Amino acid sequence: MELTIGKHAGFCFGVRRAVQTAFDAAKTEVPCVTLGPLIHNPQEVERLERAGIRAVASLDEVEPGQTVIIRSHGVTPDVYARCEARGIRYIDATCPHVAHIHELVRTYSEGGDAVLIVGEAEHPEVVGIAGWAAGPVFILPDAQAARAAQLPRRAMVVAQTTIRRERFEEVLAVLRERVGELTVRMTICAATSQRQQEAGELSRQADVMVVVGGRNSSNTQKLYETCRARCPRTLLVETPEDLPEGAFSATDRVAITAGASTPQWLLDQVRARIEAGTAQDSAKE
Repeated sequence: MELTIGKHAGFCFGVRRAVQTAFDAAKTEVPCVTLGPLIHNPQEVERLERAGIRAVASLDEVEPGQTVIIRSHGVTPDVYARCEARGIRYIDATCPHVAHIHELVRTYSEGGDAVLIVGEAEHPEVVGIAGWAAGPVFILPDAQAARAAQLPRRAMVVAQTTIRRERFEEVLAVLRERVGELTVRMTICAATSQRQQEAGELSRQADVMVVVGGRNSSNTQKLYETCRARCPRTLLVETPEDLPEGAFSATDRVAITAGASTPQWLLDQVRARIEAGTAQDSAKE
């Protein structure tokens, strides 16, 4: 079996920074909680819980003396205001790329101009970005939504950092036709683009493509879609135990990629399981 691991697989800069921030906080005597799951990976969230860092759904659950860790997805301005009003200390682990979008949106919309966000309305990053707009906000998940929306004459468009480049370009093509004064800000994370491009190339050449990541992770799902379109034998797994028995043969070309919220230790475990399973199958022949 020929096995290839994507060079851009796994934690992106923002997630790695947030996770390190949380584990560093766990070493202190100050009790800390994260506002929502720190990342979209249940195994890493569980590891954080074992270290003493649990997630809360809202600030109402924060107990006196606890410090809140704001996750890499970022939050709306009112979250900071509520923390300050209640005297809640916080550690801001918002990804710098996401914080940059917040500033773009805040500055552009100060006069009331509209902001268009290409992304998923319920994704926490998109919710956070929308909260920084002073004017109307339109969330456009795809080109169809862009065609159906009652769009303004003047607007700025930004992208969820983990959206597929192809989807952004499709929406942008519609917006260029429908919005007279359109300011475009390409805010897809470079690491996301690199990971998606690499995954596309690997899946074209592989007999079996394995995508490792949480099923509730948006960017992992997008990676799976990208790979599945090019390699019918694409598998999405959260843990090594999810690998189906007999999924690989000794002659298969297998490639592995992973979402931005997939830790290296989990990627290593999946790789080891694939190698061990193939070795056992070869021994039986």
